Amino acid sequence: MFAHWIALDPGSNSLRLYDYFNDREVCLKTCIAYDKQKMIAMAEQALAYVYQNKKDIKVRYPIKQGDILNDVTPLIRQALKELKVSQNVFKPCFLVCLNEDVSDEQKLKWQQQLAACKVRKVEFITPMEVLQTEQACFIIHAGHSYTEMGIYAHGHEFAHKIIYFGGMGMDEKIKMTIAQKQNCLISNEDASALKEAVSQAFKMNKNPMLQCMAMDRYGKLVNIQIRASDLWPAMEEQILQVVLWAKHCYMNMGSEMKQRLMNNGIMLSGGLANCFGLKEALKHEFDCPIICTTKPECDIIEQMKGLK
Repeated sequence: MFAHWIALDPGSNSLRLYDYFNDREVCLKTCIAYDKQKMIAMAEQALAYVYQNKKDIKVRYPIKQGDILNDVTPLIRQALKELKVSQNVFKPCFLVCLNEDVSDEQKLKWQQQLAACKVRKVEFITPMEVLQTEQACFIIHAGHSYTEMGIYAHGHEFAHKIIYFGGMGMDEKIKMTIAQKQNCLISNEDASALKEAVSQAFKMNKNPMLQCMAMDRYGKLVNIQIRASDLWPAMEEQILQVVLWAKHCYMNMGSEMKQRLMNNGIMLSGGLANCFGLKEALKHEFDCPIICTTKPECDIIEQMKGLK
C-alpha cells in the first residue's frame, strides 16, 4: 500500500517538516498565541502578541526537549497546509525525530496529537541515529532546549549523553542579566535576538551597545541598552557545560578510538552550533577539526530526507 511519508523535526524553537513524496519543506516558529483559551495566532504571527499587556493574552511554546507541553495540532495542521498535503486519498505517515530521553508517555502524546491531524502512522527515530556515520564519529547536536552528544563507530554506541544546556538556557540567563542590571523584563524572543546580536558582534571582534524593548516595573514598554560584553557570561556558561560534558565522553575512550575521533573531527550540529564561542571552545579543548555545515539548525531534517 502506498505510504505518503512526512519527516518531522519538532524543535523547541522551530518545527521543521519535509514531504518525501512532493520534495517540499516547511519551517514554522514553535509558538502559539492565545486569548484566554482561544488561539488567535501561531508561528511568526504569534510574536506580535509578545508584549501585549493584557492578562488574558499568552504566547505559549508548546514543545520543550521533545516533550509536548501544550497542543501542537494547530502548528501541524498549518504545516501540512503549507506543504499542500492532500489527505483525501492517502493519510500521511510521520517519521518523528525525538531524543532518547523522551518517555513512552510523551511518544503516545505525539501519536495522539498527530492522529488528530489525520496522520495514519507514526515512527520515531533519534537525532543520533539520524546523524551518525559508519566510521568513528563524535557527534554534538547543540539545540535550543538541550544538547545531545554521542560517540559511534560501525553502528555501535560507545558514549551518549543528553544535557539540558542550549540556546534556551542562554536566553533565560540573558533575561536574568537584564532584570538584574536594568530592572526590566524582556521576552524570550528579545533575549534570543540579543544572543544572536552578541554572537555576530563578537565574530567581528566588536563590542557594541545593544538595544531592545522591555517592560519596566510599572508595566510600561521602554527601550533599554546594554553592552554586548555584559551578556557574554550568560552565554559562556552554557558553552562551557557543553565542552565539559564532551570532554567527559571523550576521556572514557581508549587511545585508539581517541585517535580515530580526532582524525575524523567533531561533527557539530543544531541551532547553537553557529553561536560564537562554541566552535572556538571545542577547537581549543580538542585541537581537532570541528565539522559544521552552513545551516546546522537544519542538519536533522536534511539527513532525514534520505531515510524514506
